[in-house]
Amino acid sequence: MKLIFFICLLAGLFGCKAISSINQRPSLDVKLIGVWSGEYLEEGGTVKKWMQTRNADGTYAIEFSFAEVDGTIKSFAESGRWWVQDGLFYEIALPEKEQPDRYQYSFKAKKCVSFVLAESDGLIEEANGYVFSECLVADPSPASIGGSI
Repeated sequence: MKLIFFICLLAGLFGCKAISSINQRPSLDVKLIGVWSGEYLEEGGTVKKWMQTRNADGTYAIEFSFAEVDGTIKSFAESGRWWVQDGLFYEIALPEKEQPDRYQYSFKAKKCVSFVLAESDGLIEEANGYVFSECLVADPSPASIGGSI
């Protein structure tokens, strides 16, 4: 009888752990799929602008344009993967980065989302250190929403 109780107890504990890990799997927030535009003014006066496409397969591509105070403009692009896990937005540029950046995010307006950097390169960021918003420029195509990572 004790053996049966012990086996049931172990099965219950492992079953709870399996359910818990299923609930924490990376997923996508479909509200973030589409083409987004953002802008950020740095302390030194540099204006960062970007256009980011987040796809339903968990990939993204982003084009940056940095306008320096002296009028110099620098542009570059990156791509990688994105997902949502435990209520946070994750993004990793591949193959450049080894760890994803983590952001808190919330929708302030119907088609605009605010991000607060929580962790970058494995280092916890100061509260409200890097805060920016993006607004939806183009909805995803209906066929692309059904994809998964």
